[in-house]
Amino acid sequence: MSRVAWWWALGWAWVIEVLMLWPHPPNVPEPFRFIGLDKLVHATLFGVQAALTVRAMRGSGRPSWMALVAVVVFAAGTEIGQHFVPSRSAELADFLADSAGAGIGAGVFAVWARRRQELFR
Repeated sequence: MSRVAWWWALGWAWVIEVLMLWPHPPNVPEPFRFIGLDKLVHATLFGVQAALTVRAMRGSGRPSWMALVAVVVFAAGTEIGQHFVPSRSAELADFLADSAGAGIGAGVFAVWARRRQELFR
């Protein structure tokens, strides 16, 4: 894939790092805590990261699952990094939300790409 695809993937990873390592994140309002808004945000961020990474790796000869593994490792590193930031914490539930989002993002992108390819044959 083009270098542009890699820049998108790396740029989004940078956005995730800035958000996850921000020393004083905004508090989730009480009415939204019960629906797990925090976990939904984690899943969405890493779902987009996985889709961008799978897209960037297409045509490189590497299987898509390698992109998913890379994003899950990135998620683990981000959670561990939060442990060292004052007022932040590393949470297993956040890592699981990151990983689930990555799996969904990679899967949705793979299905979408395959379907798009079938439509334009």
